[in-house]
Amino acid sequence: MGVHRVGAFCVPTVSGWALGWAGERTPCFGLEREAPALRKGFESLGASREDAGCPSSATMKVKVIPVLEDNYMYLVIEERTREAVAVDVAVPKRLLEIVGREGVSLTTVLTTHHHWDHARGNVELARLRPGLAVLGADERICALTRRLVHGEELRFGAIHVRCLLTPGHTSGHMSYFLWEEECPDPPAVFSGDALSVAGCGLRLESTAQQMYESLTETLGSLPPETKVFCGHEHTLGNLEFAQKVEPGNDHVRAKLSWAKEGVSRRSGAELPGAFKTRL
Repeated sequence: MGVHRVGAFCVPTVSGWALGWAGERTPCFGLEREAPALRKGFESLGASREDAGCPSSATMKVKVIPVLEDNYMYLVIEERTREAVAVDVAVPKRLLEIVGREGVSLTTVLTTHHHWDHARGNVELARLRPGLAVLGADERICALTRRLVHGEELRFGAIHVRCLLTPGHTSGHMSYFLWEEECPDPPAVFSGDALSVAGCGLRLESTAQQMYESLTETLGSLPPETKVFCGHEHTLGNLEFAQKVEPGNDHVRAKLSWAKEGVSRRSGAELPGAFKTRL
């Protein structure tokens, strides 16, 4: 197995359709929600790793950053090395504000797919941060420095990243599965528009069979406790649609009530979701 480096990454080469919600134990990385620059009403959870009751071996912290109308971008921080990786940069200046406040070194951008609301910030970010690695599976991604392949593994510090090609929404959609060795708490997947809470992205380029396989086989083979960090906040709409389709489904009704409570408390549903609870 060959190994090479991309920025701070050490890169060797190397998969149900599950719709879940938070409410289980917080994963081993510290989860924090940023007050958005462009969407009003969110509050910062401000949960540190210690607040979450995580073991001292955990080093990953995820900053959840709502932007645009309903998008999420993310900053993943390796707390020991102070290295950081961004996922789906739509508003680069907002991201850099958080990078500066956290005092971390941004080395890499992971882009799930080429659509403007997930990749448009790459060009400006690369201009502002020369040498930044911009990675993804689709050559149409703005400012791409290297194309990833399915099954490839990246590593920064204690955090492992497995690249999972999940066509359906677009033909070159990549999801990113993150975990730490010897960490008792759940891993995470950054699913872009492949999978959201109680739904998935529109099938725009790939075949229905490809999308089905992405959901049931590639993502469906991940551990059931995996936390899902999706690309959009569509929870309420997805569950309201599900209730119209299956008005007698008690599980949908309960999850819709949970989502509405989340909106009333924070003007947004909980992230991350979990594979463990299924529709």
